[in-house]
Amino acid sequence: MEFILALFVALFSGVTLHIPRPCLIAAGLAGMLGWGTVKISGYLQFPQVLGVFAGAVAVALAAEIFARIQKQPATVYVVSGILPLVPGSRAYAAMLSFIDGNFSTGISKATETFLIASYIAAGIAVVSIVTRYRKAGSCDYRK
Repeated sequence: MEFILALFVALFSGVTLHIPRPCLIAAGLAGMLGWGTVKISGYLQFPQVLGVFAGAVAVALAAEIFARIQKQPATVYVVSGILPLVPGSRAYAAMLSFIDGNFSTGISKATETFLIASYIAAGIAVVSIVTRYRKAGSCDYRK
C-alpha cells in the first residue's frame, strides 16, 4: 500500500508542478522506486540515512533513464520522484519541539532532518555527476 501511495504522491506532485503529461507516470514510478528502496533497506536493517541515500540514488538513476527514453531533462523526474523521501514530518516535529520549549529534542530532530535532507541531495548529486562524467568521457576528441 505504501508503494502505491508513494506513486500517487510523486504523480500528483508532478501534476501540481506542471510537468509534461507523458512524463507523469514515469515520475510516479521514480517516486515509488525511491520509496521502495528506502523500505527495503529498512527491512535489511540498514541505517535510515543510508536507506534514504539509496532511495535518492534510485530516484536519480530512474530519472536519468526516463530522461533518455522520453527525451526530457532528468530534473522533471527527480523533483517529483524525490518528494516521498522528503522528511517533512520530521521537520514539523522539530519545530513543534522548539515551540513547546523542549530544545534538546528539537535539536536532535532538526539534526536528523538536516542529515536526511543532505543524504537526499548527495544521492542525487552522485548520480548526476557520474552520468555527466560518463557522457563527457564518451566523446573522442582525437581526430
